[in-house]
Amino acid sequence: MFYKYDGGELYYEVSGQDNNVPLVFLHGVAMDHKTFDSQVAELQNHYKVIAVDLPDHGLSSRLDRSLPYSKTCAHIIAGLLNQLNIDQAILIGQSLGSFIVSHAAYFYPDKVLATIHIGGGGLYPKSSFLLKAINPVIAPLITLIPSPYMFKMFADHKALKPQTRAYLIKTAALSGKSVIIQLTKAMIADMVEGISAPIQQPTLILYGDHEAAYIKRMNIKFHSTLNNSRLTIINDAHHIANQDNPDAFNNEVISFITEITN
Repeated sequence: MFYKYDGGELYYEVSGQDNNVPLVFLHGVAMDHKTFDSQVAELQNHYKVIAVDLPDHGLSSRLDRSLPYSKTCAHIIAGLLNQLNIDQAILIGQSLGSFIVSHAAYFYPDKVLATIHIGGGGLYPKSSFLLKAINPVIAPLITLIPSPYMFKMFADHKALKPQTRAYLIKTAALSGKSVIIQLTKAMIADMVEGISAPIQQPTLILYGDHEAAYIKRMNIKFHSTLNNSRLTIINDAHHIANQDNPDAFNNEVISFITEITN
């Protein structure tokens, strides 16, 4: 199905029962809704599950590059919830999707029951302005790397299991270098700009035990800024922990949601 917003269309799929708690899944850079296939298969038995293709990915349309990506996507997701007559949902974001979740929780607190973050990080407090210096060198560096090698590097950096790496190589090739460059720069801009206050909703923060050290530090710092959060490490998993170890990930999500909804 497609949600039409001012400027484009967002592809989404809905599973489960309408009277169950709604979960909205938002993927990372150069992926699509299929990264959450294992979550949809299990969690649709307990909840209403909505998985989307973010703009510039999958079947969704391109987003105007003059717009701030994560903020704009947060507004689009709020519009989708309105169209589906959902008063409140739990938002689950993976990497880039985590930043979108934080923006949605910040701008639309009444619509977000709780947030779940996979290999993402907090936007409060904002990162050092010096981080912005990295942005001008991203495009030249990525452009110089031959595409097949670059897509393999992209997968090796984010996934532990061969099937997860194969998925990432395929979706990265479909998205292309320009999308990876654009959204990597957008994520750095998000961290530099930040948000002016920590999110208030109950929050679950997860990352794989093989995650990059700087992202582990980001998640630990994120956890320390919140009053109502749980930090969990998924064993035998890398950045895309939900695909590398779906059973452990799903169990943590169900446990968290059961705790906050009972």
